[in-house]
Amino acid sequence: MRLRPLIPVLLAAAFAGCKSQPDARYIYQDGEFGVIGIPQNSPYGRKDYRKQAEELMARHFPEGHEIVRAEEVVEGQRVLDKSRKSEFETDPAISALNQRINLGKIAQTTSTQQKDSLPILESRIIYRRKSATGPQGTNGFSAVATLAPQLYLDPNDMARCRERIELAEMHKAKDALLADKSKDADAKKTSHDPNCKP
Repeated sequence: MRLRPLIPVLLAAAFAGCKSQPDARYIYQDGEFGVIGIPQNSPYGRKDYRKQAEELMARHFPEGHEIVRAEEVVEGQRVLDKSRKSEFETDPAISALNQRINLGKIAQTTSTQQKDSLPILESRIIYRRKSATGPQGTNGFSAVATLAPQLYLDPNDMARCRERIELAEMHKAKDALLADKSKDADAKKTSHDPNCKP
């Protein structure tokens, strides 16, 4: 009879250890900036990853913070490899005049293979200490989205650099094509001009 009051306490202690770990985590912290990693930047079922991230940001800068930007980064890749192989082999023969005549051996092998590479994505929230001076943003976001912690290695920097190079190469090719077209147009004008003699 004395155990009845202890049962709720024992059950609460047992279930306290079963609480799941938070999904939001610190990626980078310094005196002015921080980066939080979460599986996705929106609520998913009962899990609110953004709320967990807000709690970590408030713990880092209790006097206030503002989000510089939130973006997805590729954390890694998962490769799915599916393959199937089937083999068929037979020895056809004919029986004639009490003899067995082998016609040869027939064999067939078919195989299919499929590999899919899927990126593993994570959302990163880059935030900073809220400043009283300077331009103020809205809805908790910073007015300047290009700020970044000096020592933080942004995984998207390489992709952005690659895109800038590809864009510059496309503009260069387009400019070269337009220059060639204008030379051709000038050549056509010259060939049709009666005052111009070769």
